[in-house]
Amino acid sequence: MSALVKAVVEMEDLKFTVARNLARCRRACGYTQLQVAEKLNYSDKAVSKWERGESLPDVAVLVELARLYGVSLDYLVREESPRKAAPVSAVRNRRRILVTVMSCLLVWVVAVAAYFLSLMFGAKGPVWLAYIWALPADGILCVVFASVWGNKYLRTAAVSFLLWMAALALYLSVPVAYNWSIFILGALLQALAVFWFLLRTPRSAPRS
Repeated sequence: MSALVKAVVEMEDLKFTVARNLARCRRACGYTQLQVAEKLNYSDKAVSKWERGESLPDVAVLVELARLYGVSLDYLVREESPRKAAPVSAVRNRRRILVTVMSCLLVWVVAVAAYFLSLMFGAKGPVWLAYIWALPADGILCVVFASVWGNKYLRTAAVSFLLWMAALALYLSVPVAYNWSIFILGALLQALAVFWFLLRTPRSAPRS
């Protein structure tokens, strides 16, 4: 009987130890509970329960959390942890933002080069469209990076930007009658993107 009581007490201690370390790591990395939930495809209520010690995530989820926060699994489960979690995730996020910005700027470097080369070789037509088409090109990069690195909010925003910039580029590049209808198509695709965003709700964590 005493062994059973001891096991229960140890389990409760482990819950609160993990809860404290999870909350500390999340704050150190600058994430909200909702952002963590989206990255793990769980509900924010589940993340809240983990950080309050009401439930304990399984080992697979703990491994994902350790990877997300840039710490070891032992860091999350041991009772005495350093006051500050290693800011690996924060550094990684800054690096991702830098890579995204540099990639988008590279698109504009190519657009400027294409514009001046077109002028030098006497190209006919509105060569300024090189700048317009740089916008949907940036949108494609944003969609790719948001899909690999971001959450569903960033993906939805990136897809929306791509849709409307592509519609604008087509509208200006194809001066035909009723070319404004491309914006109707853009609105329909935008609605589909929003509905897809609403349908992708995070699953709830299993009860412990």
